[in-house]
Amino acid sequence: MSENTGSTNLMLQLQSARMERALEAAEALADNRSLLTTLELERFNGILLGVKINDQLQDLWRTDPITITLPSGKTETLTIVKDPKITAREVLHLATQKAENGDPLEAAVDAYVGLVLTHAFKDANRRTAVLAAHYFFSRYRIPLNGTAIHELGLGDLRDPSHVAELRKTIEQMAKFGAKR
Repeated sequence: MSENTGSTNLMLQLQSARMERALEAAEALADNRSLLTTLELERFNGILLGVKINDQLQDLWRTDPITITLPSGKTETLTIVKDPKITAREVLHLATQKAENGDPLEAAVDAYVGLVLTHAFKDANRRTAVLAAHYFFSRYRIPLNGTAIHELGLGDLRDPSHVAELRKTIEQMAKFGAKR
């Protein structure tokens, strides 16, 4: 095994361990019936990145434009439209309203898609969005683990047909999980 392969494997193991820890934190928050807030979202992101969140918060929120590579291979530069915390707060608020109005599965998908698309953090945006979805699954007892979303191929979430396909897939996964 080459040195690069070994260090890549260690990084993947570390990333996996951090994800498991963050999933547990999301479950604990849901089990306590606490609301998912931007502060909790920031804490989840910090767990994923191995950043200790304390009184001197490291700024994990994205404040500069960023260039990302889409699943299609195309690159796109995302600018900051407004404060990323406010944007994330709006995504969480709308998802919470939807969940409280009886549609927690839709809320989970909306939170996931909204957080992926806003790209509010400097790093680990998709994984943080998975944790938000996992929170809704856990809080509303949907028999689906957040890692299931992480393992799905995304497509382009800016395309409504891809989002509709994602919703359909997650609904089917939840129905299958309920039968088990």
